[in-house]
Amino acid sequence: MTAPPLSGALRRRLVIASGLALCALALTAAGRIAGANSRRETPAGARAADAGITRAIDSLCQSFGIDRGLIKTWKATAAGAPTGRIEEKIPVAAGFRSLEFNHALSAGIAPFGAGVVATERSKENSVTMHIVCEGVTVRSLSFVQDAGR
Repeated sequence: MTAPPLSGALRRRLVIASGLALCALALTAAGRIAGANSRRETPAGARAADAGITRAIDSLCQSFGIDRGLIKTWKATAAGAPTGRIEEKIPVAAGFRSLEFNHALSAGIAPFGAGVVATERSKENSVTMHIVCEGVTVRSLSFVQDAGR
């Protein structure tokens, strides 16, 4: 016994679904190939990217009038073990333009394969910008309004 022939509409849908599935596979493969060539794949590449991100932050702090001497920096831990993330608490004046800093930071670290995700806490007058590389937060900058500034 043989199956009845497929109607024209059903055949078209199957062809379209197959084409979309092939496109999805091709995009997945291309993404993995591009990810394999990331700048952070070697220890030297990771160090170079981290140094570039640090230079971008230092340059922005200077241009926004932030005194590097007042910034508190530490390595984050979770359950007593280091996470590899660096955290910084940065005192800023009441008129600090966090959105402008965010845009400039995003542009400054993009060449190193990094991006910025920011959160705001209105009650505490603080903004935290998380620098993310390859899906991992590598640095957190917490801008806190300083009453003395």
